[in-house]
Amino acid sequence: MINREFDDLYYVEDSDYDDTVISDDPFAEVFGTPDIFRPDTSRRYNKTELEGMSVKERYEERLKCAKEKNTLGQRDIFTFDFQKFGVAASGNDLIAISFLYAKTHAEEEFFGLLRNAFLFELDDEARNVSEFMFKIGLKYPNLDDDELNHLELLYNNTKYCALIDELLFDKEKLPRTIKGITREELNRRNDNFPDSLLAQVYQAFEENSEIDEDNEETIWRVYDRRNNTIISKAYNKLGTGEIVASGTIDANIFFDLIEEKYGKDCLNFFVNKVMKLNPYLKDVAPEKFRTWKSQWVEYWQLADFAKEWGGTNELSLEMRNLIALSFLLRVNK
Repeated sequence: MINREFDDLYYVEDSDYDDTVISDDPFAEVFGTPDIFRPDTSRRYNKTELEGMSVKERYEERLKCAKEKNTLGQRDIFTFDFQKFGVAASGNDLIAISFLYAKTHAEEEFFGLLRNAFLFELDDEARNVSEFMFKIGLKYPNLDDDELNHLELLYNNTKYCALIDELLFDKEKLPRTIKGITREELNRRNDNFPDSLLAQVYQAFEENSEIDEDNEETIWRVYDRRNNTIISKAYNKLGTGEIVASGTIDANIFFDLIEEKYGKDCLNFFVNKVMKLNPYLKDVAPEKFRTWKSQWVEYWQLADFAKEWGGTNELSLEMRNLIALSFLLRVNK
């Protein structure tokens, strides 16, 4: 361990920093800790550079900024996306920049940014969360109990948890530990699908197909990937890893399952049936169509074909399970 004199810390290489002794020194409360006197080496991003990136590449850069604790880099990327797509595309960008501009004490710049934004398109919930994040950004990390409790609620809300986890890369500075749903949890993929879950998924297909009114408040049956189960949730409350069980199936995945379980004759039967649903496929060879990816078919159509193939109750149940399994395999890729 290398201990330095206070005046030397500005000049040493990053790998040589050791602030433990100085940060714990009572004089640090008066004069500040060494990090505030060091030059800002955060990577910044200009508009031209960000325009040259895809949405995925900008997202990966954002995660890199979080890992490197680069607040200004985060701010640059979120600002670019906010200006490019607006709040109508994603209220999360406004929530992020509300926090980041306040945290970096750039309030006037932030208000100037908002003057050119169409905030009337913002829903009340996103507006309230943005206002809260701006408020705590101004005093971060010195939050009171009420603010910490509300922040923790957002951190455990699947609609906002991924964003909060990304922004709070330095949450160890908060007055107390807060816990939430991390990006690692949201990225979890499952490979264990018991028959009881398959039955719930298929039932969810049926229940969702009976819904007449489709709006932001509509309650849907939803697959919760993080917990590998079916839940009920309003569309406007859906978060990362929560997928409406619509019953739209990737035919290619279903074909793989039935070929493995029932063989070539059954496979050929279903391939031909699915192809007949689309008149544009009449000149395509079945063996070629069999290899195509992401060909969509509705669950009830496959169920009807299954009855034609074999109408026994046992076979029908197995086919229903395979249809549900096709959906689960797709959303857990």
